[in-house]
Amino acid sequence: MVMGHLYSYEHVLSDSEKYPKITEDGKFIGWWETYLQDAGFQIEYRPFMDLYQLPRFGGRTVGLLMFDIPEIKFSHIVAVDEFGIVDPADGALPHADIAVYILKRISQKAVFHSEFLAIAAPGTELFQ
Repeated sequence: MVMGHLYSYEHVLSDSEKYPKITEDGKFIGWWETYLQDAGFQIEYRPFMDLYQLPRFGGRTVGLLMFDIPEIKFSHIVAVDEFGIVDPADGALPHADIAVYILKRISQKAVFHSEFLAIAAPGTELFQ
């Protein structure tokens, strides 16, 4: 549970129903940004390479990493904490090493976004 015990995958999935996911012109919205801000979290987009710094913050700063698989017109989002990457996909390991996961996905033709969303709990500074 990357966001803490109050934010289990099931809880966030249920809460997500309250947020729009598609604009009127059919574009996908990153609903989680508004959700996290509404819950009081600090959020900031950071360069992709900062992702590798997350383990040193002991869970005080975590992230959401997005990527696309153009071949199948598919986008995906994973959580990253001090233990690695948590992928909500069926059959995914509880945590995967960041570098190993990224290399595996690149071999599957994933295209990672140039930034990820860094998140810190209310009252906690990002990357501190």
